[in-house]
Amino acid sequence: MIARAHHSVNEGDVRSEPELPSVPDLDLASSVDNVAHFGGDPRRYALAVAAALRAAPDLARSRDAMFAVTSVAAWRAGVLGIRADALARLPQLSPDAGGAMLGLPPDALWAFGSGQAFDRFYWPLRAVDSWQPFARLGGFTGLGGVWTFPPTAPVAEGPGRWTVAVGPVRWRIEADLFGHALDPVGPVVPDPPSASERYTAQVVVRPTSFLADVVPWRPT
Repeated sequence: MIARAHHSVNEGDVRSEPELPSVPDLDLASSVDNVAHFGGDPRRYALAVAAALRAAPDLARSRDAMFAVTSVAAWRAGVLGIRADALARLPQLSPDAGGAMLGLPPDALWAFGSGQAFDRFYWPLRAVDSWQPFARLGGFTGLGGVWTFPPTAPVAEGPGRWTVAVGPVRWRIEADLFGHALDPVGPVVPDPPSASERYTAQVVVRPTSFLADVVPWRPT
């Protein structure tokens, strides 16, 4: 079986095509387009919005509540840049609605929000001693990936940020539990960050693989 880029939190997803609910005074169709534009999965976004409204139909009566729903749903769909806004809005959602959107039991939502405040890869359903990758990123262009050479020489830039060499060009990897961004940044190797920074994940590469694995941090 050919390994492909993915986030482990999405494993076991049901591949359904949800119908986006209609909410008065809110253009959800445009929000789907925005999610796709910023690198998210429109299907997963629609699933999260629909799950929230099934769990708490009254959310549709409040624009502020729906802003929280759409922000958290976009984050769950892989829009990396909305993480801070989604975390700030998450407490506006009930445990039932928030849990349904994220794929968590209601009683795990508080732990999720608290853990994410200091660890962008925290997931309360993950075993503490698990070494399974949080994500496998990149991949060969011929198989739907983005790279024509295997990634090498990973360098950490900060929590959730690394660069790798891909042929003659370095690429920046930014990632969290739900999403990622990959962009070429030129041939210069950045200076390693201060040893005082706290890490919860690292990037591991292999000579024969076009994937970069984001795995739990192991002190050296």
